[in-house]
Amino acid sequence: MSKLGRPVLAAVVLLSLVSRNTAENIVCGHPPVPVNAKLVRDGPKASFVCDDGYRLFGSESITCSSNGVWTGDLPFCGTNVAVHKPTNQSTTARGGSSGNANDGDPTTVHDGRRCTETLKEPSPWWTVDLLQPYPVRAVSITTRGCCGHQPLQDIEIRVGNSSTELQRNPLCSWFPGTIEEGTTKVLSCARQIVGQHVFLQLVGVEGSLSLCEVEVYSTEEFSIDRCAPGSSSNDVAVFDNKCYEFNVNRGASFAEARQKCQATSGDIVHGFRGSSSTFLAAELERRKPRLKTQLIWIGAQKEPGLTSRTWKWVNGDVITKPTWGKDQPNNYNGEQNCVVLDGGREWLWNDVGCNLDYLHWICQYTPMTCGSPEIKINSTIASPYTFKVSSVIEYQCPEGHSTQGPAKRTCGANGFWTGSAPTCKYVDCGPLNGIENGTITLENNRTTYMAIAKYSCNQNYSLSNGDAKRTCTDEGKWSGRTPQCLFDWCGDPPEVQGATMNIMGHKAGSAVTYSCQQGFVAIGGQQELKCGLGGEWVGKPLVCRFVDCGPPQIIENGLATLINGTTTHGSIVEYTCEQDYWLQPHTSRRQICTKEAKWSADPPTCQLITCQEPEVPTGGYVVGYDFNIHSSIEYHCDPGHKLIGISILQCNNNGEWSTTPPECQYIDCGKLTPPVYGTLHYSNDSTHLDSEVKYSCSNNYRLTGTAIRYCQENQAWSGTAPKCEEIRCPEPIRPEHGILSVTGNDRSYGRTLIRTSSDPISTSTYKIGALVKYRCERGYKVVGEPISNCDDTGSWTGVIPQCVYVDCGTPESIDNGKFNLVSNVTYYGSAVLYECDEHFQLDGHGRRLCLENGTWSSETPKCQEINCDDLKSENNLLVKVTSRTVGGTAEYTCPRGYFTIDNNTRHCLPKGSWSGRPPTCQMVDCKHPGAIENGRVIIMNDTTTYNSAAEYHCIPHFQRMGPYMRKCLDDGQWSGEQPYCQLISAAISDNRTLSLAVTVGGGIVLFLVILLALIYLRLKRPTPVKNTENVEGAVRKEEQNTAVMSYASLSDVQNHIYDSVTDYTYDEPSSYYEPSPVSKAKSDHSGATVTINGVAIR
Repeated sequence: MSKLGRPVLAAVVLLSLVSRNTAENIVCGHPPVPVNAKLVRDGPKASFVCDDGYRLFGSESITCSSNGVWTGDLPFCGTNVAVHKPTNQSTTARGGSSGNANDGDPTTVHDGRRCTETLKEPSPWWTVDLLQPYPVRAVSITTRGCCGHQPLQDIEIRVGNSSTELQRNPLCSWFPGTIEEGTTKVLSCARQIVGQHVFLQLVGVEGSLSLCEVEVYSTEEFSIDRCAPGSSSNDVAVFDNKCYEFNVNRGASFAEARQKCQATSGDIVHGFRGSSSTFLAAELERRKPRLKTQLIWIGAQKEPGLTSRTWKWVNGDVITKPTWGKDQPNNYNGEQNCVVLDGGREWLWNDVGCNLDYLHWICQYTPMTCGSPEIKINSTIASPYTFKVSSVIEYQCPEGHSTQGPAKRTCGANGFWTGSAPTCKYVDCGPLNGIENGTITLENNRTTYMAIAKYSCNQNYSLSNGDAKRTCTDEGKWSGRTPQCLFDWCGDPPEVQGATMNIMGHKAGSAVTYSCQQGFVAIGGQQELKCGLGGEWVGKPLVCRFVDCGPPQIIENGLATLINGTTTHGSIVEYTCEQDYWLQPHTSRRQICTKEAKWSADPPTCQLITCQEPEVPTGGYVVGYDFNIHSSIEYHCDPGHKLIGISILQCNNNGEWSTTPPECQYIDCGKLTPPVYGTLHYSNDSTHLDSEVKYSCSNNYRLTGTAIRYCQENQAWSGTAPKCEEIRCPEPIRPEHGILSVTGNDRSYGRTLIRTSSDPISTSTYKIGALVKYRCERGYKVVGEPISNCDDTGSWTGVIPQCVYVDCGTPESIDNGKFNLVSNVTYYGSAVLYECDEHFQLDGHGRRLCLENGTWSSETPKCQEINCDDLKSENNLLVKVTSRTVGGTAEYTCPRGYFTIDNNTRHCLPKGSWSGRPPTCQMVDCKHPGAIENGRVIIMNDTTTYNSAAEYHCIPHFQRMGPYMRKCLDDGQWSGEQPYCQLISAAISDNRTLSLAVTVGGGIVLFLVILLALIYLRLKRPTPVKNTENVEGAVRKEEQNTAVMSYASLSDVQNHIYDSVTDYTYDEPSSYYEPSPVSKAKSDHSGATVTINGVAIR
């Protein structure tokens, strides 16, 4: 059976029970039914079954006793509101986290860390946050069932809203005994407590607290079974009277996700904040391992566009405080108009594009039905009824009972019934006392609630002074008052002096009316009397008294006239005034004589007619202070305003001015556009009527037209706008044989114009600042100022210059060269060019001009022979120059051990420079000679260039075959052959030992000889030898020395194959070696090192 059909089944059961109650004689009446439960009747026994998803607490049934009372406590049906809510505990031990107690797993085995566990400590505790206050009725505790853990004892449960002082929350329950292992114990609250935090503690006990499951039950939340059918309970959660369906096994775009939610009469999750946000984040975190993406759609959107910043829920509500994650929202590409909960940002908000089709979503909806409503004792629900949303049920009470509370309840959109169930109260008002001359009739012969009693009277008597129908109220009293039966015929009514009567009958209820005659006034009694029960007229008749107000008072400048000529009650007097006066107050013109024998008002006065203070128009003022009749006032306007209407007004006899006040219209001619290249100046900084504006022009411009204009009444300025015309100079006058260069500064003609004698006369003009330069034709010079400017008067400055003819004659000749007249003329401005013969160059100016003083400019040049620069030897580079004249050569050479790079020969070029660049000398490099087997190669001074040395050493028990040292030669090759190391026998080793001793002794003697030689050389002064600059000293093999060194001091930066050789191992002195020549470059160098037997002496 579907979940939707279960409420209908409940309705059928309740309807059948109502029928059975009617058919059978049930002494106890209808039993009470708790909320979220259904009733099952079996004779005097009433049993209860909870709705799906709810658990029954208490006795399952109650019994009807013989005295008509239901016995037994009424149970309640609650649902667990603590599952998966945030938890905490005093300490944590062995993986027993606090969340294991409300994970929905009721196992009693702690294996796999499925129960909580604290350390052994005084008064351990555990708490759960329900995220919002719930009315808590009971708490269920499941304990561990194995391993000999300490049983729970002296447990205390508190429920309240304090999160900081949990131990001060109200006490729900206390169990002083011991709860057995592996059992479930339900602790009911002594009374229902509303609270958000549930706190469990072992009070006064030192031990470890272990809980396998804690369930907190409340009736104010619906179960998961009430949500949409067909959904897995693992995908649905309930909080705050809402169903949340987590669609985490599939993906969709925002529009598709919302469409799927709306298909289940819900919508995508929206409108959440505070505790609801915490709940959703906790549920998503719990499902995180199952998520394919950590982005979850929510029902928030923004209007498209880069500038929109308003976010709204899908129901149209504006989101006031969105909880954005870090660096959000960023509105990437201006298309991120939807929102997701981002697991990478602690489930805070992130804006994304709405078209992402792989994101999960959450649906939010409320149940389609309400649970079974509560029914109080003796009450029933009228049929037919349904539990669907918006449906209405009506409670009924048995006859004689009153309904206490609203009888109707509605199934709300939140899945709960509105209001609370009413109660039925038995009411009996008791019997009524009889009435004289009448009778009482009780409907259905009962006096209980809603019973009706009707009263009636005997003939010629009428019911009076009470209610003919009375009802038994829920207060146990009859409504209204007890009536009387009275006699109903009256005689003639009493007569009244000064009044007339109108009799309408004499039966009870008939009336007579009185009215006072002319001149009389009613001063008491009633205008109408009625015939009452008992035969008498009820009330006092009218009393009329004669009234006279006397003659009215005479007023100054006025007249009082009696309209009907009398002064008795109701008479009228009318007051009027003489000409130019009016009555004040006007409402007192007519007065009536009242019943108090007074005229209805005080007499008026006649006052001189006065007009009201005149209205002053905006922008104007009034002259005249007499506002009485026939007086005049005159209106004037403020500057800038025009008077429209009549300026003089007169006060008429009706107290009104002769016409409406004039208006002062503000006349504003507006701002004018300044002329091009000009400015405006408003005299009073105003543009209204009669204002003045003055025009002026910028520098280099003159005004054409009227310089001053005025604002007129037609809101226009007088005259026409002047213009600013540019001041320009005419075409300058060209002198005879002269040439003009005019440089204008016009933007479109900003170029230099040349005017010659052959040009026609121009009509061009030029701006101020234009420049004219005067020069003369060939052979003529300018006499006078050659430059003139266009000034602000429109004329050229200075006097026009003149052109005078000048001739310099033939120029001087030069040796080894010649000259050439460029234009074959020698007058002013002509030029002569000089050039030299081959291999000669000009010394002086090669171009001379004929000056205005008739001489050639500068001195006559000379032709000198071309020589290249002298070259010098430098950087080991030797140079030999054959000649420095054109065609000469320079030969370059390098010292021994070096070779040249680039060309060795350079030539002196005709332009006086050497061809190419000098070469460079690079030292010869023999490269590394290569390693030897069972030996080591030592590169002296870590260099392999010319004259460098390489020493060869063998490891112990090996002898060197070949030279001990090799030198790098000037051809880039190492001297001698590559030595090698050969294994030696024991006999040879002994001989070598002897040879070594001889060698050491000889080395010492050799060292002393060399030392004495060095001392002798230092003391002997060298004698220089001529012509030995290019002679290199030859070093013989005999000059070589034998090296003895420590292996530990050798440097090998590559293989390190001899690191283990001991320091006392030497080459055998008897081994063969070949002395190598000593490099002259090194011997000449102060930084060179000389070693003897491995000992450095320099």
